[in-house]
Amino acid sequence: MLAAFIVLMLFGTVAQASPLFRLRLEDSGTGQGVVITDNGAGDTSASSGVITFNGSVGSFIVNVTTGLSKPLIGGTNNYAELDLNSVNVTVSGPGSLRITLEDGGYTLGPDGPLSVGSLVGGTLNATAGSNVSFQSWANAGNLVPDLGADAAASTGLAPIGALPPAGSVRVFNPTASFGNGAFSISGSTQLDKSGSYSLFSQATINFTGAGNVSFDQNTSVVPEPTSLLLLGSGLAGLGLLGRKRKSVQS
Repeated sequence: MLAAFIVLMLFGTVAQASPLFRLRLEDSGTGQGVVITDNGAGDTSASSGVITFNGSVGSFIVNVTTGLSKPLIGGTNNYAELDLNSVNVTVSGPGSLRITLEDGGYTLGPDGPLSVGSLVGGTLNATAGSNVSFQSWANAGNLVPDLGADAAASTGLAPIGALPPAGSVRVFNPTASFGNGAFSISGSTQLDKSGSYSLFSQATINFTGAGNVSFDQNTSVVPEPTSLLLLGSGLAGLGLLGRKRKSVQS
């Protein structure tokens, strides 16, 4: 009964959608943009843990932008996961678009050092001098940037709050940046967990002229590599001890 209760509590924690799960897209040149909360106005997905936006943001045409978080992903092969995927942006002239995705209230994983990893891949096709950059963060204090009030349709937005909030650790150092063509990168950092924690990521696309970009940015939390090594050593030791005992009994 105790084991069943623990399992129920763990899965109950994962199944609750966090009110902090939000997406912001902003035309940096005009200050126009949208801010969408999971299952709120402007979210075309009815599923918890999925935010989907299609439409115009300033001078940008955003065909599909989908943010994924708990309870849809994470908690099976990792402790937590935040994914900005199916992003396809087109523009007819110069401009800069910034996309921010965040969620908090992650609880899975033991207190202590955990590994935060991020994978980015995509393609940029634009005029010379265009570029795209990526960054991902984790915060052991469960803090996230203030994305402002919800705005389902493109409108003037207030500046984002402190980015990153105090106590955040970043995955890419320096920030991952790419020019034209296909790109991919992976990185990792350490999070010292002491309770609930948050994840947030940001992509900034700078066009010098007409172009388009598509990409996926995935961030996840897993056991810290040293912990895995210690666990492996412990299991190996138990196996060796078992063989010695069997030998003695023989």
